[in-house]
Amino acid sequence: MDDLLTRLVAATRTHPLPHPALKAIALAQWLLESGRATSALAREYLNFGGLKWRAEMAPFATGADHVAHDRRDGYCRFLSIAAFIAGYWAFLGRRPYAGWERFADDPAGFIRFIAPIYTPTAGYADRVLALLPEAERLLRQTDLGTIVLDPGHGGTANLPGSSANNAISASGVTEKALTLAFGLTLRDSLLDQARAAGERLTVLLTRDTDVNLAGEARAGLAGKAGGRAFLSLHFNGSGNQTVRGTETFWRAAENGNVNPAPDIAFAQAVQGGLIAGWRVIDPAARDRGAKPDTQSGPRALGVLNDRALGNVGRARPAVAALAEIEFITHPGVDRLIASGTAASANRATIAASLASAIRRQLDGV
Repeated sequence: MDDLLTRLVAATRTHPLPHPALKAIALAQWLLESGRATSALAREYLNFGGLKWRAEMAPFATGADHVAHDRRDGYCRFLSIAAFIAGYWAFLGRRPYAGWERFADDPAGFIRFIAPIYTPTAGYADRVLALLPEAERLLRQTDLGTIVLDPGHGGTANLPGSSANNAISASGVTEKALTLAFGLTLRDSLLDQARAAGERLTVLLTRDTDVNLAGEARAGLAGKAGGRAFLSLHFNGSGNQTVRGTETFWRAAENGNVNPAPDIAFAQAVQGGLIAGWRVIDPAARDRGAKPDTQSGPRALGVLNDRALGNVGRARPAVAALAEIEFITHPGVDRLIASGTAASANRATIAASLASAIRRQLDGV
């Protein structure tokens, strides 16, 4: 969603209108008038309603000449989006619109009453009403909650459940450096996408510098923050430089998982998002699948332990997964995401795809 439209929706959502039942129909009208905030009036004057200049609008706007529909006329130039919203309702307070308050709880009646006064265009009210479902959806701000991202490893000391570093890329880049770089990029992608979609989302990192935390401390942040999701980020390594692929683990039921079905769905969403991103930059990317942590090297991943995550006895346990994003010991993978000139851009592509998959998953559960 365009940033200007996002700002209009957010301002409409929070504006203290005495008749809140009319917020969505007013937004639908502004979507139509402004071409979803793309018109010159909207972008240059924050005038989303095509409001003509009247002296009564002085508390909210200044007058400006503008060519619209092949005709120059005086229009309102608003100082802010909040001023536009207040000005719109003040505009309808003028005598030609007297009586619209009778429809304060009837959006369809309201727009059918003001439409013939607002514009002589035939079918105008019906066109606005057709956009009402979209306006209602935009105003329903989805709360995705809190997600905790865990860039694996860090620092120089090995701690219980967390080594300082494991894999080293073919060119010498450490796993701990890559997990932190990817975690920061993923955080930014999640927040940018949520902001554009008008969603509420909090993203926490277990670390944002080169430090190491014990495994339980990493997982514990999810419980302390009341997180909805916990994702531990890692890169794989192998003595065989031909080995590659992406895989994601969930806590196996045999390892005491208290919410296996949601964890499996989350791990599958993470895996799908990673693979989709990988295949944008490398069609040969290998999908090693989402799987229980009984199939991992340790056969039980401590950072996914539900007790450590604070899930035991919790009404809505956090979903959790551990992603092994790729084998950085593979020279081709190393060039793509660690040492090559496009490495940063490639990581951003993968992170954006993963962020989209995570948001869709959190919105659906």
